[in-house]
Amino acid sequence: MTESFNPGLFFILGFDGAIPDKRFLKLIERFPPSGIIFFSSNYESPTQIKNLISRLRSITGPKTIFAIDQEPGRVQRLTAGFPRSKKPSEYIQQDSADEFIDWCRTTAEILSDIGINLNLAPLVDLYPSSLESPVLLDRSFGADASRVGEFAGMLIRQHKNVGILTCAKHYPGLGSAAKDPHEEISVSDEPLERFVEYHWEPFRASVEHGVDSIMTTHILARSLDHVNPATYSSGIIDSLRNDIGFAGPVISDDMIMKGAGEGAGIDQNVIRSLEIGHNLIIISKDIDFQRLALEGVLRRYESDRDFAELLDGHKLILEKFKKKIRL
Repeated sequence: MTESFNPGLFFILGFDGAIPDKRFLKLIERFPPSGIIFFSSNYESPTQIKNLISRLRSITGPKTIFAIDQEPGRVQRLTAGFPRSKKPSEYIQQDSADEFIDWCRTTAEILSDIGINLNLAPLVDLYPSSLESPVLLDRSFGADASRVGEFAGMLIRQHKNVGILTCAKHYPGLGSAAKDPHEEISVSDEPLERFVEYHWEPFRASVEHGVDSIMTTHILARSLDHVNPATYSSGIIDSLRNDIGFAGPVISDDMIMKGAGEGAGIDQNVIRSLEIGHNLIIISKDIDFQRLALEGVLRRYESDRDFAELLDGHKLILEKFKKKIRL
């Protein structure tokens, strides 16, 4: 890290296991990341994760983001000591708003107690009956855009009440395509009007309810950008800023997913993603990938004035975001 620039500011990093290894600890000492993301493999109990967060914060600083995917439904990374939920669609089908609010409130309170300050939820991808999307199975609230936005607002408010930041995902709408970006790039042939009038409605509602961040994913939406997936599309990020009206940080989906592509190398992929408007990049594991990406951003910052000015702008957005973190 140079005296004036730390490339880690633009990353959320993760590691395998309940105890980070020496290589990871050395890397985050050299390049303190903006955030750490946790998965089930990192978790044994509320006490264990609370102690782990305290240890990591002593290295990375008091305004570190500690993130988790603690959604209602199938993707709940933390189970022991946490309330289990119904499938998200069941809350809507059974008109169980009060029950859902209780789940959101209890979950947020426990997250706050153990030190998690960013829940990568709500998932607001719609699940049209005409598509079969394995990645959204038992995760989506359903196909009713208005009701999805309503339930997203419930989650956002309950988390906000205890100081937990939230993230609406996956822009521009993973429910418009059938492929799983973990395994391959997801392709959508939905027309532009379908995005504007349907898939984007719950994102607009999330912004109105005060969501703190929005995550994209590795989806090629041909009507929005016929060449580049959202991960590398300035036009799609522009639509999020201008059409949705979102001014906060835009987070990439995990860059180790196969849908992110591998041809250019992860350092170039990350630089490209930052150049088109992402403010934070997730790399959930693989210390070698993480190091290559961090060092690549550092080299580019030091050699490219335009890139440096761009990242300085990203930094201002992140500084405003981090002011919301309660200590």
